[in-house]
Amino acid sequence: QVSQNELDWFHQDSETQLKKWQQEKKENRENLKGLRSTAKKHSDTNDRYLKTIEDKEKQYNVCLNTFLETSNKFANDKVKLEELIKKSQDDCQECVARAVRAEVSVLQTWKETEVWKLQGTISKAEGNLRILKALS
Repeated sequence: QVSQNELDWFHQDSETQLKKWQQEKKENRENLKGLRSTAKKHSDTNDRYLKTIEDKEKQYNVCLNTFLETSNKFANDKVKLEELIKKSQDDCQECVARAVRAEVSVLQTWKETEVWKLQGTISKAEGNLRILKALS
């Protein structure tokens, strides 16, 4: 009788322990399911962020390449403009030199013309003096 009671108690304790373990097992499965769901959400979020980062990196590289191309183009244009400015300055100096030479040439021609006129006037004056001397 005592052994039967003890056996019943043992069975009751075992059933209670079994129910407790089954409840813990159920709770652990639910927790595991929740953790798996959370891990999946985090994994999906991470994948989205990685895709966004890749897209932004591609956009950055496109912008960087455009910037570098534009920068190189402007650098080349700057060099060409500097060369044109230098050539224009050289041309301007040449034109100034030609203008000075032309002005000097005009002044020399004017001087020679005036000297020729004066020589003509002197010749006339000398001719008039000879005529006057001959008349007197």
